[in-house]
Amino acid sequence: MARINLRKFIAEHYKGGVSARDVIREALTNSIHAGGKFISVDLHFSERQQELSPGSEERRTLEQITISDDGEGFTAENLNFFDEICTSHKDNIGGKGVGRLAFLKYANKVEIRSQLPTELVEFVYTPEFKPEEVKKSPKLGSLNTCITLRDLKEKINTQVAKLVNSICDDLRLLLFLKHQSGHSIALKFTHNSRQPFDEVHVFSGENIQAELTREFEFQGEKFNCYLFRDEPPKKGIVAMLCADELCIEEYVISKRFDICRHLIFVTSDYFNKRSNIERQRLELPKTDDDVDMVSPISREKLMPCIHEECMTMINESAEGDIEEFKSDNIEKLKKYYPFIKIDSMDADAALLDADEVVKTYRAQQARKEDQVVEALQSGKPVSWDDVSHLASEDLARYIVHRALVIDSLANMPPDSAEDAIHNAILRKKSDGSEIRENNVWLVDDKFLSYSSIYSDQALATIIQEVGNLVESKQQRRPDVAAFFSKDSENHPNKLVIIEFKKPGADIFDNNKALMQCRLYASELADRIPTVREVFAFSIVEIDNEFYRDMKQTGFKDVFSLTERVVYNDFSIGSNNEIPLHLYVMPASALIKDARARNKVFEEVLQFDLNRPAFVDTQRAADSLIRAVSKRDSNVSKGQVV
Repeated sequence: MARINLRKFIAEHYKGGVSARDVIREALTNSIHAGGKFISVDLHFSERQQELSPGSEERRTLEQITISDDGEGFTAENLNFFDEICTSHKDNIGGKGVGRLAFLKYANKVEIRSQLPTELVEFVYTPEFKPEEVKKSPKLGSLNTCITLRDLKEKINTQVAKLVNSICDDLRLLLFLKHQSGHSIALKFTHNSRQPFDEVHVFSGENIQAELTREFEFQGEKFNCYLFRDEPPKKGIVAMLCADELCIEEYVISKRFDICRHLIFVTSDYFNKRSNIERQRLELPKTDDDVDMVSPISREKLMPCIHEECMTMINESAEGDIEEFKSDNIEKLKKYYPFIKIDSMDADAALLDADEVVKTYRAQQARKEDQVVEALQSGKPVSWDDVSHLASEDLARYIVHRALVIDSLANMPPDSAEDAIHNAILRKKSDGSEIRENNVWLVDDKFLSYSSIYSDQALATIIQEVGNLVESKQQRRPDVAAFFSKDSENHPNKLVIIEFKKPGADIFDNNKALMQCRLYASELADRIPTVREVFAFSIVEIDNEFYRDMKQTGFKDVFSLTERVVYNDFSIGSNNEIPLHLYVMPASALIKDARARNKVFEEVLQFDLNRPAFVDTQRAADSLIRAVSKRDSNVSKGQVV
C-alpha cells in the first residue's frame, strides 16, 4: 500500500479549521451509519475557571468530548477501513472516507474503546496510527463504542445551547428519515458547563414530525423539501441544504420571523455530489458564467427558486402566519428606517432582516450616486432634484443610524455597557475613517467632524508611544479612544480623549484613572506641538463617595438629564499653557444624553417625512440648525430637552 503523510494531508484538506460542531456531527453520523440506536454525547468542561487575560472574566473551557453508541463497533472489517484514507465502503451514502481525520485536526489525543460481543478493542488514534497498535482482549459485553477527544486544540468557552441545537438541526432530517424506515435513533447530550441549558438533553427521531413535504424540478434536477416547525422562542426561516440527508449549509431566508421557526431541508442528487471533503459547504458555481457540464446549476439561479418553494410550503402549512408577520414587520421597518420606501421593494422585503434591508437600500443609493457623479464628470446635465434627494436621504439615513446605535447601547446590561460604548465610539480594527464607524458624536455633537487619531499614521505612532509610556509608569495600559481636528494649515489643533473604566472600581482606582487621563493628555500635548486644546472624558461609575471626593477637589456639576456628570479645568503641557477640559460621567449618562440630543434630529426628520414631498437638503439643514439652536438655548437655561 502506498504511504501517505497524514499530518500534511490533514493540513491541506482542513485549511478552514474544524469546530466542535464538525467533529461531533461526524462522530454521530458514523454512529448512525453503524446502526446505533442510542447515542450519547458528553461535553466535559474544566472544573477550574481559566482567566483569559489580565482583568478579564474567568470562564470554564471545553476540554473533553466523549461520544458513545450501541452500534456494531470496530469489527475487523471496520478496523481495516479505519486504517485506509478515502475509503469507498460508504460511497452509497455519500461518505468521503476522511471524516475521522477531523478528530485529529481538533484534538491532540483521540482514544477509542469498542466492546464487541466477545472482544474489547482499544487504541489511541494518531496521525502515525498503525493497525498493530490495536489492543484486543477477550471480553463478553453489550455492544458499546466510545470515542474520547482529549487535549482539545481550541480552548474556548463553548456555548452549549448553541452547539447542541445546531447539531440537532444538522441531523434532524437524517433522524426523521431513519425513523420513517423503522430505525429509531435517540441522541442524548450531557454537560457540566453550568451554563443555562438542560444538563441532559434528548433528541429523538420518533418525536420529529414533518409538517409538509414537497418536490420540485429545476433545470432537469429534482429537489425534495421537508418542512419542520419549532414553536417560540425559536424563530426564523432557514433552508437547510443537505448532501446525503445531512445539512451542509444554511440558507437564511429570515432571522426576524418570530411567530415560530421554520426549517426546510432541501435534498437533491445534485447536492449529494457537491459537498466538499470536510462537509462544510456545497461547491456550486456562483453565477451562470461559472457553470459547466458537471455543475450546470448556479447559486445565482437556484437560491431564488429555493426561496420561492420554501415560502410556498410555509404558506400552505401555516396559513396567515406569513402575512401577519409581513404586516407587523413592515410597520417596524417603517419606524426604524423611515427613509426607505418599503412599498417599492419586492413582496418579500418584509421578511428580510433590517440590516439586509439597509444593505440593499444602500446598494441602490450607491448606484444612483455613481450615476450622478459619472454624469457630472462627463458634462451631462444633472437634475438638481436628483442631487438634492440623494443628499437629503443620506442625511436621514445617518440620523436613523445614530438612533439605532443609541438604542442598541441602551439595551445593553450594565456590566457590558463599557465595552459596548467603546466599540460603538470606535469599533475594534477600525481606523475611524468611515462616518458610521466613528461615533464620537455619542460624547458630544460638536466633535462630529473630528477624525480618529488612528486614521493618521504619524499620530497613531505617537499615541502608541504615549500608551507604552503611561503603562510603564502606572502599571496599567490606558483604555482610550482618541480623536482630533485640524487647523487651517492642516495641523492637529484640538484633541478628544475618551477613557473607559470598568464598573466596580473603588474610589482609589477611580482617582487613579482620572490622574492617568491627565497624564496621558499631557504626554500627547507635549508630543503634538500644534495642539491648543484638549477635551478628556472619563467614563466611570460615580458613587456617593467618589462624587463627594471630586466635589471637594474642585469638580463642578454639569447639566445632565438624570445622572451625575462633573467637570473640571486643568492646564497641561510642559509649560502648563494648554487647557484640558476633563469630564467625568457614567456610561448611562452618556447614552441618555446622546439619545436626548439625537431626538431633536429624529423629530425634525419625522416632521419632514410627513410632508407631501420630502424636503430638499437646504430646508432639512435649516430645520436642524434651528432645532439645535433651540436645544442649546434651553440647555443653557437649565431646561430638560
